[in-house]
Amino acid sequence: MRPARLYKKRTSKPIPEGAKVIRYRGQRCARWERQRETYTVPLNAKGTRIVYESAEWWVGFEDAAGDRQEVKAYTDRTASEALMVELVKKAERGQIGVADPIEDHRRRPVGEHAAAFKAYLEDKENTPEHVALTVQRVEAVLAGIGAETVADLSAGRVVAYLAELRKVGLPKRPGSKRKRKPLSVASANHYARAMRAFGRWLVRDRRAAENPVEGLSLLKAEGKDKKRRRRALSAGELERLVEAARESERGFRGLSGEDRAMLYLTAAYTGLRASELASLTRASLDLSAKPTVTCAAAYTKNGQEAILPLRPDLAAALAAWAGDKPADARLWPGTWAKKASAKMIRGDLAAAGIEYEDASGRFADFHCLRHTFVSSLARGGVHPKNAMELARHSKIDLTLGVYTHVCREDLAASLDALPDLPGDANEAEAGALVATGTDDAAGGPVRAPVRAPDGVRGRTVAQSGRDGGVKPGRAGAWAEDGNPLRQAQIGRACRVLTGPVSERGRRDSNSQPPDRQSGTLTN
Repeated sequence: MRPARLYKKRTSKPIPEGAKVIRYRGQRCARWERQRETYTVPLNAKGTRIVYESAEWWVGFEDAAGDRQEVKAYTDRTASEALMVELVKKAERGQIGVADPIEDHRRRPVGEHAAAFKAYLEDKENTPEHVALTVQRVEAVLAGIGAETVADLSAGRVVAYLAELRKVGLPKRPGSKRKRKPLSVASANHYARAMRAFGRWLVRDRRAAENPVEGLSLLKAEGKDKKRRRRALSAGELERLVEAARESERGFRGLSGEDRAMLYLTAAYTGLRASELASLTRASLDLSAKPTVTCAAAYTKNGQEAILPLRPDLAAALAAWAGDKPADARLWPGTWAKKASAKMIRGDLAAAGIEYEDASGRFADFHCLRHTFVSSLARGGVHPKNAMELARHSKIDLTLGVYTHVCREDLAASLDALPDLPGDANEAEAGALVATGTDDAAGGPVRAPVRAPDGVRGRTVAQSGRDGGVKPGRAGAWAEDGNPLRQAQIGRACRVLTGPVSERGRRDSNSQPPDRQSGTLTN
């Protein structure tokens, strides 16, 4: 291999007419004037022509095949020397069979990278829907910014294109009659996430030295673009929803009323998402002594297999409902989970007389059943760490701050943990209880709350009322047979969700605050 060299290219021209030959800085030069400008240019060795030098340096070297190459460098000599060293290093690696894959990928069309990215997602056993949607978003952005190679990618160009989509929307497909609709912030963020995943893959697969879209951040939703607020269903609302679905004679995308009732119960008692529930087969259920449900990693949000415990009563109901379905048969087949779950549950909510959107602007869509699951764990006194694991959240803030909902009654019940008022205030309270007839010294007998049978967790069956009578409590059905799920059918299953709380009726003058477990969820 011949040594590389750094040089400037030279070109010669005839000496202009009227030019004088002088000696300038030790060299023979020609000097002339033109349009009030004076030019001084060196002469060649014979003194017959003027010689121009290029402004940039050039690097001459042999490539891996032994061919002589010339590469234009920079006007700065130091930077040009650094480039020469890098070019020689690459050539030497090529001669010994060590090629630079990044250099090869840099010249490939970006469409080939997108196709390889699709194959990578498929090899990871992602769902076909996820693969198709992610690749479609990547290809739309690449076409929108006019990228031909990886070098054309940048975070700034992606941001500018997504800003345009938020104004005018995606281009119309050939033959489509749909009008262009501006993208919401949430939809634009989906495109940004797809491009971020594509950029990270380029680096991992050694197709780029660095992430070309590094620094691409998501937009913050404001106003109408804010994330939908959801609420948790109360025990009574869940019971009415399940009963309304079971009694319904209409089908929805292949699901009967009984199928939907079982679907709602499973969602509210496991916290599984709609897409996860749609992926379950009969083989996903292990209904042995310690029943579980398994969701494959390809369908979970975090990409990890989920094995969740089932309540024995729910497992028994699932066994009776599933019957002799084949092991590979979907429990809830059809397309209900593809942007139709909200429409499905909305019809059953209307039949149950439950508002889809409450006065506070919170929605009771299908995902609210997951909120119901987490909130019920909190209301039942489950430790926050256990609740986070059952919900499969990565951060406790998500469990407590987003999915746990408390009502005014829950907050009021929490005050029972406080000690009695000190001194005179406590005596004044005792006198007030006597005056209102709630103390056993006067005013008639005190009706003690009736609890559920031993071994059954839940609220009291009855509470004392202002008129001295007994009113049914939230878990009134628990005292009937001691089982939250009916033996022959699911019925009244939502009673389980309330969990143990303290009694909220009138207390006598000698009542004591109930014992509380530390570390339970309170909000």
